[in-house]
Amino acid sequence: METSTEKGTRLENQVFDLISKLLREDNFIVPKKTSKVFKKKGYYSLKREKDIIFDVTIETTLPNADKYSILTVIECKNLNKKVTVDDIEEFGSKINQVGEHNTKGILITTHSFQESALQIAKKEGIGLVRLNSTNEIQWINYRRISKESKHFENELELTDETFLNQPFVCKIGEMKIANFADLLLELSLIDYFKDSEEFIEIPFITHDRFNYIVDKLYKNNVYDDAVLNFDKLTKFLEPKYNVKFEFDLIEAENYLGKIEFNPLVIKISNKARTDRNRWRFTLAHEIGHLILHSPILKERIQEKNDNENTLALKYSSSNKNAERLEIQANLFASYLLLPENILLKVMNAIFIEYRIHRKCLYLDSQPVNQREVFEILYKLSDFFQVSIESIKIRLMKLNLLVDKTDYRIGTLIRNYLK
Repeated sequence: METSTEKGTRLENQVFDLISKLLREDNFIVPKKTSKVFKKKGYYSLKREKDIIFDVTIETTLPNADKYSILTVIECKNLNKKVTVDDIEEFGSKINQVGEHNTKGILITTHSFQESALQIAKKEGIGLVRLNSTNEIQWINYRRISKESKHFENELELTDETFLNQPFVCKIGEMKIANFADLLLELSLIDYFKDSEEFIEIPFITHDRFNYIVDKLYKNNVYDDAVLNFDKLTKFLEPKYNVKFEFDLIEAENYLGKIEFNPLVIKISNKARTDRNRWRFTLAHEIGHLILHSPILKERIQEKNDNENTLALKYSSSNKNAERLEIQANLFASYLLLPENILLKVMNAIFIEYRIHRKCLYLDSQPVNQREVFEILYKLSDFFQVSIESIKIRLMKLNLLVDKTDYRIGTLIRNYLK
């Protein structure tokens, strides 16, 4: 069981790691100043004649300055009790001892605050943050309040233990702050916030949802018999989504496909034309971002670029949000290019032609099985104008192929769709 010290250290590490990551990866943009974050750093107190150690600090330095111009100190309390007046007064005293005029204080708790502590914090100029989530992404993304409702009206959000629906609540003076990024903007530690895919939560999409979207498109006559006709599809999507399509672009940027959000444009590079199947899959992938993700992404980023890496069906990333974003677009592309109702009919005819009574292809190390399976896969690839890898994933998901030679595809399907 965690001790109170261990719980406090865990919260300190979360706050420090998040700020460090954002500053290091240039998501907090500070073009006219420099901000650096520290953990457990000491600052000299004349009153104590020694350093006071703070949980997390951010030093912000203006151009040509020898010393930081703004010091932001953050105290983290991960306790099973309310933050008291004494806690606020003690924190305020520490702030005043190390630099009253250029030092700002933020106190973060995972519990709540005594009502009287709010008034003291206001007088001391200390910002109060209540975290009801251990998910740092929610600290960045929480944006329920509108621009017109920034005045802090309900102090119960900070003091009442029953108000647990908001992952991030912050009060500075009479102002309500919606998320961690806006907090640093308000403190003038950053000039603006450039969002990243990494900090955008991508909701899970089910197999049935993929099929539903593709079935709707199929009913709008965008297929020529069994094969997707992109001319018809793009003409259907343009007025529906107010999107423009641009093809065969020759640009300096290294991408195969991209989607821009303001205005909404899908661009496909001329590099994708080197292979017919690659071009079709790239466009289907970008249409996946358009249909599945544009409502989320357009509020957070200006464009989304895709290259050979993100367009790979076996794409993986250490960041699970970025990984889910690309896996969903790749899966959508395979569903769009190989609709389930069409694929099942085609496979049924193949099983009859090849006299496969078990209604399933089996790929292993035996040459006879390999010859049969790859002969069928090449036929399907030529017919649907889709890569063999895309066909394998669709067949495996529909239990029409068992592949004992490539466990990564099976793992992808198990991890995401099952």
